[in-house]
Amino acid sequence: RCIPVFLDEETVHQYYNGYCNNILWPLFHYLGLPQEDQLATTRSFQSQFDAYKKANKMFAAVVNEHYQDGDVVWCHDYHLMFLPKFLKEYNSNMKVGWFLHTPFPSSEIHRTLPSRSELLRAVLAADLVG
Repeated sequence: RCIPVFLDEETVHQYYNGYCNNILWPLFHYLGLPQEDQLATTRSFQSQFDAYKKANKMFAAVVNEHYQDGDVVWCHDYHLMFLPKFLKEYNSNMKVGWFLHTPFPSSEIHRTLPSRSELLRAVLAADLVG
């Protein structure tokens, strides 16, 4: 099934253009983070991260609304790293897989991300990670 999730314009901007494309994409492609030494303390980083979580929660709510016992939910890429966690909060028995379409960054690169622990824990809520 394919069900649309409607995000408001500001959330899309902060979530997709901000956190996904400005923070995660460069990190996962070994380009580093913008202003790495100041990143965690900037308001723009926090607002982008908040929008990222908000968007993932919205996706989870729509999936949960349409979920039927026996369904397997397959989450794709760094845009949805919080989705496994939020889905499991709705239903701990839901079968969830998460797949990353790029190599996961090395620990040396990954450690530069202020939200790294929270993101990694969210992904590890999935039953299958690939």
